[in-house]
Amino acid sequence: MALSLSHSLGLFMLLLFRKQNYRRFYYGLLFDDASMAVSAMLLGWIVLSVTNSAFWVGVTAGVSGVGMTLCSPVAGILIDRYNRRNLLLITQFSQMFLVAILGILALYEVIEVWQVLFFAFWAGAFHGVRYPCRMAMTLDLVGTENLLRGTAAYYFSMTVMGIVAPLVGGWLIGKEIYYGFGFIFLALLVSSLGFLNIRGVGAPQIASSNHLEDLIYGARYVTKNSAVRSLIFAELVVEFFGWSVESMLPVIARDRLGLDVQGLGVLMSVGTLGAAISIACMAVIPDVNNKGKLVVYGLFGLGFGLIAFAFSNQLLLSMALLAFAYGFGVVFDSGIATLLQTSVPNHMRGRVLGLQTLSWGFSESAGFYVGLITAIAGAPIVVALGGVVVVVNGARIARNIISIGAQTTSEIDE
Repeated sequence: MALSLSHSLGLFMLLLFRKQNYRRFYYGLLFDDASMAVSAMLLGWIVLSVTNSAFWVGVTAGVSGVGMTLCSPVAGILIDRYNRRNLLLITQFSQMFLVAILGILALYEVIEVWQVLFFAFWAGAFHGVRYPCRMAMTLDLVGTENLLRGTAAYYFSMTVMGIVAPLVGGWLIGKEIYYGFGFIFLALLVSSLGFLNIRGVGAPQIASSNHLEDLIYGARYVTKNSAVRSLIFAELVVEFFGWSVESMLPVIARDRLGLDVQGLGVLMSVGTLGAAISIACMAVIPDVNNKGKLVVYGLFGLGFGLIAFAFSNQLLLSMALLAFAYGFGVVFDSGIATLLQTSVPNHMRGRVLGLQTLSWGFSESAGFYVGLITAIAGAPIVVALGGVVVVVNGARIARNIISIGAQTTSEIDE
């Protein structure tokens, strides 16, 4: 068993570093994910400190989600037409400009809520382009046969920085707010250097249709393809009712667990540690042929984990339950991402991944209703309700998702 585990881990590391382009891509992922992790924490904490309102914390997340939701379908078209590396760099440099402005405002202590909301919208929009672009490049660089491990590595980057970045970011923000913006700026700068050095990445073949026709065709394709439609809908439910808990973590940390911003960073890090453990397990264990089973396991684990987390007011128990929920949530995400990419032809991949990212925007857009319910009934109620919806929906779609996984496996084998 130890020999098998060591061998699998060796193959996983070989996948990461044997190709120079993938190595540079992965360095870029790491620091890009660091900027995203600290950005969400920083904006939520600023608004909570200024307004002392769970509702406005939710609005901040919601505005970011609107930006991501609006840009994701367009991003899918761009990814299928233009150089994906260049798209990553354009959004990063644009975001760095806004980060620098907000950092200066924070330095002179003149930052206001409307400015934070403006930044949150555009940050969400830029993320709406980068998420599907990074996922499409993962398949470009590792190939179909290594996609599950490549996807696990993709999420491993998110979780590693989801552990490290909030700890560092929380400590810096506790010193001065503008230190947090400085961290985001530097992380984006280092990430862009990694992406900039990727060589030999060309643009996909440009179709003769225009962008609007591409968008309409992509929407029709998803509507008519029952498997893709089911997978996207499953993702929407989890994002809107499950992962929406993330927008309320600043409120839960301060008002229920009695934590400051450094404590919030620790809570986020421990939660993400659970995701990292799950991803490491997926990377080293033998491949699961039916990815639909991963999706179903993830649904039930995430849902029950959130229900238990909602009613815990003990710090250590809350951390453990959040780690449990995040761990199974990433199992779900990895399974869904693999099924989507292996269920569509290459020329549709960008548009379908753009729609998947649109669903990710729903987790932040849910901040509008999550913030309102939290202000009225409290964070535990809204988190528990979200967990119940995830479990019920998981029971409803389990058989269909497993069937889709079996069909996809059969097509790959052929």
